[in-house]
Amino acid sequence: MRNKIYSVIVILLSSLILVYACNSNSLTNLDDIVFAEKDVSYLHQVEPFLRFTCAFVGCHGQSAAGGIVLNDYFEMMKEPGLVIPGNADGSQLIQILEEKLPHFTYYERSRINQNHLTGMRTWVNEGAKNN
Repeated sequence: MRNKIYSVIVILLSSLILVYACNSNSLTNLDDIVFAEKDVSYLHQVEPFLRFTCAFVGCHGQSAAGGIVLNDYFEMMKEPGLVIPGNADGSQLIQILEEKLPHFTYYERSRINQNHLTGMRTWVNEGAKNN
């Protein structure tokens, strides 16, 4: 009887893990990220965008190339001038994404589309909230 209960528990837990892992909201590709026209979300749009374009291994993830971390909101906001809430034109991150400031190494620029650029600009102009 005890083995049967354990088997049922294992099957239920496995099913839950599969359902969670296959959630249709999980982003696996930069093309899956679509920014809203307003009320841009850090959690659902900005962070995934940065993860795919800037904050991967060897760049601005935990390895902090150039001392800049882009996969942690609070670390990113500590960097003077990188993101200036309410001022996209003055934010270095936006200037780099829009190729107005040089970036000295490769980043995933080729797949960044106009929606991504506009969305990042909107997020900063809306106050660069951690939402």
